[in-house]
Amino acid sequence: MKAPDPSSPARSPASPLVREPTQAELDVYLADLEALAEFEAAAELDLERVEGFEQWQPTAYEQNYLPGLRLAGIADKTGVCLQNTADLHMHTEWSDGEALDDVLDAAMAARLDVIAITDHDEIDGALEARRRVHERRLKIAVVPGIEVSSRDGHIGGLFVTQKIDAGMSAADTIDAIHALGGMAVAHHPFAPPFIEKLLRVKLGCGELVHDLPFDAIECTNAVPGYGRKYNIEAWEQLEQRRVRVGMTGSSDAHAARFVGKGRTYFAGNLGVSSLRLGMQHGFVHGAEGYWRFREKVLYRVQLAKAIFRNLFKRQGSVN
Repeated sequence: MKAPDPSSPARSPASPLVREPTQAELDVYLADLEALAEFEAAAELDLERVEGFEQWQPTAYEQNYLPGLRLAGIADKTGVCLQNTADLHMHTEWSDGEALDDVLDAAMAARLDVIAITDHDEIDGALEARRRVHERRLKIAVVPGIEVSSRDGHIGGLFVTQKIDAGMSAADTIDAIHALGGMAVAHHPFAPPFIEKLLRVKLGCGELVHDLPFDAIECTNAVPGYGRKYNIEAWEQLEQRRVRVGMTGSSDAHAARFVGKGRTYFAGNLGVSSLRLGMQHGFVHGAEGYWRFREKVLYRVQLAKAIFRNLFKRQGSVN
């Protein structure tokens, strides 16, 4: 073993990797926290206020407090634009996913800024998730959503607070989402045809993404292995035809452990409001996370169980 160079400065294992903040920096940080305290204290009351509106509105907790925490301590905030991450498609116990608290815990462990709860043809789980976040002051924002089973494929409705009927055409489903002030996302538009035939369920809207007024296309639906070809197909078709919509990334998690495997990246300092603005102008992009071998095995076991279950219950979900 090579002997250490005596001329090199010794480095203690306990040496910090970053320098200690100065008193001036601490003062800025504490002042920022004090300014944010009012938003934290009023979280539940503000949620009650916006729940009275017919259409979704952000709370100050979502729009000011959460991004404000990330900016705390920065003296000149005018020159900073936050890079944010969201997972915009997942399920809970309200449809065919796992316990809501487990989903929220997984989202925070993944260090996501925003999640959208999109249970199958059900909105109550999303609304409850948003309430729990405000009640417990969890450091994450919830976009209320729903995954609607249209006749032509699954369509995500984001920023909606009311249930949307299943079984309509894709065009009518999008109109219903827009009438509620929401944004329509084509979920896994090019889903594997063999699964659709096996389950006798239309999962993706396919070529309709070019003809209907979707606000975003899910170009990354986190699936290990073969599923990537269908994500690539969605991305390539939009690129070739120059369709100007947001490209989202999502986990489509039905198990809490997979939350965050697919992500949507967006910029801005206003949290959920920045996400909505980025989607409106096509400035959001999706990406998929890495899969460990054990996670791939667990995913495929879960997929096999879901396929078997849906052959009998016809729930329309295979992830």
